[in-house]
Order: sequence, then structure tokens, then C-alpha cells
Amino acid sequence: MISILAKYKKIIFGITVLIFIIGVFFGLGAYVFNGPVGSAVADVGGTKIEYENFYNQVNRVLKNMQQEDSQVNAVMEATVKQEVLRQMIMEEILAQQAKKLKLSVSDFEVAMEIQSTPQFFYDKNFNARVYVQTIWDNFRMTPSEYEAWRRNARLANKFKQFISSSIKVTPEEVKDFYLENKGKLSDFEKKKDEYRSKLIQHNFMDSANYMLRQVAAKTEIKTYLDQIEKKASNG
Repeated sequence: MISILAKYKKIIFGITVLIFIIGVFFGLGAYVFNGPVGSAVADVGGTKIEYENFYNQVNRVLKNMQQEDSQVNAVMEATVKQEVLRQMIMEEILAQQAKKLKLSVSDFEVAMEIQSTPQFFYDKNFNARVYVQTIWDNFRMTPSEYEAWRRNARLANKFKQFISSSIKVTPEEVKDFYLENKGKLSDFEKKKDEYRSKLIQHNFMDSANYMLRQVAAKTEIKTYLDQIEKKASNG
């Protein structure tokens, strides 16, 4: 991928784009738990979710909570683990559905995201050494592993966008939604664009949740978190 980055570097820095980039990077801190390297925490339709990637993501969430002065107890940690696992499974399901629709993420898109991520900059420019060091320090990933993860995440997002693009609402539906939310009829013209966006988001969530339930029911999903943690607790 570094060779891909070099290939597209002039193009990427020669245009202005709006992209989805990594939001926050967190180093591993006090709240770190270890898992068996090389084992899977889940299997989604034949694709394994590696435990090492899972607990790295959990560690980042816990570190974030720690930085916000939250007191992390055993119950909260367990909740974080379950939520992270759920999100990773959902992302994999979405990515698999995107592939079925022949959606894809190009090397250019991945390279563009990486070269536009400020955490990989040195002296205001993308730096390959900083990139390699940062993803290892924060994700315990090699470039190929990190780039495969970002490709899959972007693929899942493309499927979300595909669903969103199919959501259509009429002016009458927007008005009804506005009134259902106790809006004043006299203020509707001023707020109709805002409520149109809210209605589209509302309908998107309903459609996405329905679709995910249908797909999940047809996808063989195996989770191993409980077994792994029981084994770890028993020494």
C-alpha cells in the first residue's frame, strides 16, 4: 500500500475532497486486557473477526473513557466489550452485503483516506514512517492489516450510503412528521428542511435495522467471547 500511496500522492494532494477519516486515535493505557493472539472472537458468514483486533478496539474505547475521567468498573468494561463486538459484527455484515451488490473500494480511496489523516502527518505532510509507527502504536497493526480494515470499513459505509440513497420522503410526510413531533404549524416553513433531514435519518435507521435483522437471520454468526474469557479466567 505504501507503493500505492506513492502512486497517488500527486493526485491526492492536487485535489480537495470530503472524506471520512479516522476520528480519534488512542494509545493503550491502564485499561488493557490481553487475549489469545491469533484466535477469533467471532465468525460472520465464514469471515473471522480476530480477537487481537477486537481487544485493541476495546482498549481504545476504555482509554477514551479514562481520559474523560470516567470510572471504568467491571460492568462498564463488559458492556464496552459487548458493544464493540456487536459493532464489528454489524460492520462485517454490511461489508459482505456490499460485496454481494458488487460495490468495491479502490486502492485510491484507501490511499486518499490515509494520506489525508492528520495523525499520519509530519511537518504538515503525510509521512510513511509516522504512518507505520502510529498504526502499530495505536492499533497493533501492520500497514496491510490496517489498510484491509479501512477498506472493509469503507465498504460497509458504502452499503449504508446505498440504503440511504433509496430513502425518499414527500413534502406531506415531512409535514406530518413535524406535527407528530409537536412542531408549531406557523414555524413549519422555517424548519421543514431540518425536519426533512430528521425524517430521512429516521427512515434510514428503520430500514437499516430491518435489513440487518433480515440479513443476520440468514448469516451464520458465531461468537466466542464468553468461551475465551472463561478460559482466560480459569488460567
